[in-house]
Amino acid sequence: MNYLDTSALIKRFVAEQGSTLVQTIVIRGGSVATAKIAYAEVYAGLARKRREGRLSPRRYGRVCRQFELDWSAYIRVDLRDEILGLARDLIQRHPLRGFDAIHLASALSLKSALGEEVTFAAADERLLRAAEAERLRPLNVEKAPSP
Repeated sequence: MNYLDTSALIKRFVAEQGSTLVQTIVIRGGSVATAKIAYAEVYAGLARKRREGRLSPRRYGRVCRQFELDWSAYIRVDLRDEILGLARDLIQRHPLRGFDAIHLASALSLKSALGEEVTFAAADERLLRAAEAERLRPLNVEKAPSP
């Protein structure tokens, strides 16, 4: 199972370092999961890139439509009370931001529910170190070799 946090997921829609690897994961890598909060986070990231001039209005519209099409294919982890409690515990063990802790808690919950290994893909070293410490398989999409 592949879990993509928002920093990895957005690379599916915007060409930047790590995009080729994320494309491969999404298209050929099997199941992809993320937290439901990624929906708002991806839109926030895309809108910021549009405001900064890194996405034209036309390209912004295309990537938003593609994101909507892709979203239904992802396994989406609900933000339940158990996830919030685990996120709190993770914040106490690791130097994480709030949404990063929710992503990590979501991936750990998914691993527990499925009983299988989860590759945690992100572009944030601090978050990836925490994922490794919590026995997920970390994948830095910006540093791993592209296929």
